[in-house]
Amino acid sequence: MSAGTPMAGKGITAHVTGLLALALIAYLAVDRVRSYYRLREFRGPWLAVTSKLWILKCLYYKNTHWELKRVCEEYGHVARIGPNDLVTDDPDLLIKMSAVRSPYSKSEFYSGTQFDLELNHVFSERDEKRHLELRRRLTPGYSGKENPYLEESVDNRILDLMQLIDKEHISVGSDMKPMDFARVAQYFTLDVISDVAFGEPIGFLVRNEDVNGYCHVVEKALPAFEWAAALPMVNQLVRLPGLNKLVMPSPEDKSGVGMIMGFAKDMVSRRFEPHKIDRKDMLGSFLQHGLSRREAETEATLQIMAGSDTTVTALRATVLFIITNPLIYTKLQRELATATANSPPTSPVVPDSTAKSLPYLLACIRESLRLWPPSFGLMQKVVPPEGDTIHGRFVPGGTRIGHCTWGVLRHKGTFGLDAHVYRPERWLEASEEKVAEMTRAADLLFGSGRYACLGKTVAFLELRKCLATLFARYDITLVDPTNPWKSVAANGMFLQSDMWLRIEKRVDAEALRGE
Repeated sequence: MSAGTPMAGKGITAHVTGLLALALIAYLAVDRVRSYYRLREFRGPWLAVTSKLWILKCLYYKNTHWELKRVCEEYGHVARIGPNDLVTDDPDLLIKMSAVRSPYSKSEFYSGTQFDLELNHVFSERDEKRHLELRRRLTPGYSGKENPYLEESVDNRILDLMQLIDKEHISVGSDMKPMDFARVAQYFTLDVISDVAFGEPIGFLVRNEDVNGYCHVVEKALPAFEWAAALPMVNQLVRLPGLNKLVMPSPEDKSGVGMIMGFAKDMVSRRFEPHKIDRKDMLGSFLQHGLSRREAETEATLQIMAGSDTTVTALRATVLFIITNPLIYTKLQRELATATANSPPTSPVVPDSTAKSLPYLLACIRESLRLWPPSFGLMQKVVPPEGDTIHGRFVPGGTRIGHCTWGVLRHKGTFGLDAHVYRPERWLEASEEKVAEMTRAADLLFGSGRYACLGKTVAFLELRKCLATLFARYDITLVDPTNPWKSVAANGMFLQSDMWLRIEKRVDAEALRGE
């Protein structure tokens, strides 16, 4: 008996193991069936029905923006992209979800953008009460109404940009001094937003270098934020004690996001005793409206990162689209020549009062933002617990619904059969009703309602003035038209590099005004 006992024990163990394996398989099968059944009325790629594999495949190949658009075109305006995930290119639904009194809320997607795990910034904050309170305190500063030096700050950084171009990158004849506009434009937007925020630029343009390797590190880090946003499990892992200190940025870091956190911390500390500085800028407005020291540090860091990385894509794209279309370029040059002749500037920088009066320039900016939106992240919202009925179909509570920004902005029904073409004239030729329809859809790239982008006012000011000044002062061409730039989609944004330009002093304005 004793000799046979071990064998019997092994048999029992094998039997139990087999039962457990069968139970696990049964559980997974039931879970997959439940996942499918939950959103069975919505079609989508077969790989997305019961797993995250479809969206992970898009992240791996860095074509999420195109794939989301394709899915909405193939499966309908509300399509399935995951076990509990839908996506939509319906402007009305997107506006409804973000309305001030909407019962929808932010999903875990936003938590993946958090860089300080102990305190949410306004974008990552999912507690609706605190989010609305943060927006209330931040809005006056972002609007520019409490910063009398807003335009002056932008002017000074444009002057730095012009000085860099004039000194290092003016080509004459065969003497060519190419400039990587992708990198220099990044320096410009970083210096602008830090100056607007703190009254002091970081100094990328003056030094003409990637200060402490910030740009390089951020380009490497952004894909990690993307995976964390798509996979809540990743975001939970990095919060584990010990691991978070290894992977998350710190104000003590000498480069990358941590360097910006340290810069913001230092700037905020100057507003407190013993060497308190009072300054009417964004930070001053934040503190005046009740942000704590820690909150100001976190919001200032977000401001620099988000304010530069999105605006720079709009700046690069607008320059590229204009200089690669001779008809558009000529129209814009003539508009600028006429405007600057009628009201000669007191500064080399075109004043915003003039830039705002240039309809063709504004149409070019609008069209660039539409065709190449700086941000295209899913920005998923959660259906309220009681569920919702969308397009006649019930959606269970807790379902995540994401934005298909690329689909909204290239929708032929809204923007015409040539929606895939860069044509600024569409904004000038359409009726008032059509322009209103297009604007309503196009503005969704900035979010809407209680989730609308706070930095929109500053971004447009920056784009208008910089583009007007560059095209009024210089003739700009691509060094290699067959290879204009390298552009990669990451974290719902674009990372561009190697945009090499040949820049010359502009020919006489009188010649441009001639027919």
